[in-house]
Amino acid sequence: MKDVHKKRVCIIHKGETCDPRSFYKQAKSLKKAGYDITVVGLFKEDFIKDDINLVGFESSHNRIKRIFVTNYRIFRRALKNKADIYHFHDLDYIPWAILLKLFTRSKVIYDIHEAYPEYMLIKTYIPKLLRKIFYYIVYLAEHASIPFFDAIIPNDNYVATDFNHKNNVTIFNFPTLDFFAGDKMMAEIPWESRTFDLFYHGSLPRYHIETMMRIAERLNAELTRNLWGLVTSDTDTVDWAGGELKNRGLEANFRFLPYIDYLSVPTYLKDARIGIIPLPPYQKFMKNIPLKMFEFMGCGLPVVLSDLPPSRQFIQGRKCAFAVKPDNIAEYAGAIMYLLNNPEKAIEMGENGRSLVLERYNWDSEERKLIQLYRILTKNGVVGGMEKKCA
Repeated sequence: MKDVHKKRVCIIHKGETCDPRSFYKQAKSLKKAGYDITVVGLFKEDFIKDDINLVGFESSHNRIKRIFVTNYRIFRRALKNKADIYHFHDLDYIPWAILLKLFTRSKVIYDIHEAYPEYMLIKTYIPKLLRKIFYYIVYLAEHASIPFFDAIIPNDNYVATDFNHKNNVTIFNFPTLDFFAGDKMMAEIPWESRTFDLFYHGSLPRYHIETMMRIAERLNAELTRNLWGLVTSDTDTVDWAGGELKNRGLEANFRFLPYIDYLSVPTYLKDARIGIIPLPPYQKFMKNIPLKMFEFMGCGLPVVLSDLPPSRQFIQGRKCAFAVKPDNIAEYAGAIMYLLNNPEKAIEMGENGRSLVLERYNWDSEERKLIQLYRILTKNGVVGGMEKKCA
């Protein structure tokens, strides 16, 4: 039986697994703070995890069906939840979130994961001639809908500046401390015994793997060992990369590893020497911060990544990473060779990064901002100077 004194929260995020942000961070933090939480997603079935109710809906490979049929079913289920706060995470759910606001007296929060208009410019399923049109459609849709929502939560401060809303609260996607805790990090593998020279996990579009292959070719030409460990759920990219690696003679350099649960990722990271994030200088990446940077740092890996403003603000002068010119293969290879040839320096940089994450760049600070936002919304609805106090 539900506790009538608890505020009900319905988190809507159309992922097929428990998401690092919406479940492991937000849902668990809100549950701990005393809220009654339901998470709605594209799970195979309804289930309970960590005392949180998860409601599943069937996914579809048909994008149009997902936007209309699946979203309608989720909308009907969300109405039945009778939540005090609806917290949604998907761009294509905006029209349905507006309906939730109009059909209920509840608060509605839009959690903005990406620089979505800029994201349209690199979506491969959109014909190139139409991408600019989609950019403007998404831009107008987001900005026209924002007044319907009681708060917006951008993941990134560069995205937050695009929106004018009285309750615009940046909540960085820093990792939880339990990501680094427990048996996963107990057995530290010595540097010289680690399997992978370079490691990457998460979304893996073709432009990433293409850059990685070019770096590997440069390192091979320099007679520098480079074994890459890659973890991704992007099966289409993996299938394409298999043939491309064979054509380039790079099969021995890359190993695709089984996709695993978020909290299990450190079991891979502790067996790697360097974390790499080869972001191209696209407009999207001028606004979005890569979460994996903090995960690498927290696991004690030095990072080699593109020198872009969102990441730079966290690592500049911290001696934990090499930020190189995007798409400059020579600079990437040079930074990697330096770290592989100077393990003492690499270990020192990794420790610097670990300290930063364990002491500062972790979910604890963002959890406080999230809980304060919720308490204010359920009280009077206006955040005011909250972000300044919690930053």
